[in-house]
Amino acid sequence: MSFFQKNVSFGFSIVAFLLGGVIFWELTSISQREISVNFLDEAWNRNLINIFSSPITSGEFLIASVILGLIKLTVTMAVMLLGALIFYQFNIFTSYSFYIPFFISNLLIFGISLGLVINGLILRYGYNIAELTWALVGWVSPFSCIYYPLSAIPVWAQKIAMILPSTYVFEEMRRMVLHHYVIWNNILISLLLNGIYLILSIWFFKIMFAKAKEQGRLVKLN
Repeated sequence: MSFFQKNVSFGFSIVAFLLGGVIFWELTSISQREISVNFLDEAWNRNLINIFSSPITSGEFLIASVILGLIKLTVTMAVMLLGALIFYQFNIFTSYSFYIPFFISNLLIFGISLGLVINGLILRYGYNIAELTWALVGWVSPFSCIYYPLSAIPVWAQKIAMILPSTYVFEEMRRMVLHHYVIWNNILISLLLNGIYLILSIWFFKIMFAKAKEQGRLVKLN
């Protein structure tokens, strides 16, 4: 709250800022949730064994899940953007202009990585871990500094925040709103972290998938 109070006097729009945070965080939240929920749907319907007894590979399944998730995300985001424009006269395209693709791509990749990790954990631990599908982004969000700067959280939390790609995105979004420029090094750090996490999440899912297939866990997850 002190962050908002300090910046109101400088023409800072709290409504626009909060809406931007909500809309952009939904990119991570929905992309993660769609990938995990699609996987859970197949598991709940006992359809994983049917899918992977066909010529479809785990990589093709992941690509299809990502594409389906992006289609649903596009529809959801279109509705949110239209609502923000109609009810609050908030247009993210004028607020963030040229930098939008960099913000969006980083948040999407981060959400996809989280989704793949959750899917791998489900393969390893079964439905007992399925609650992470809805809980994980909630645990990550306080460290992503969506509505407040990195300096506003405790030092121990800052150390966690600095290894999250999303933190750098929201830091630069705030800088864009307040000062109308971004620090490209932070965007590059976010891209680098996302690249590392995406590779690790794919590797983790494939390892868990291979073990689940070897142990017959695809037939029934407990």
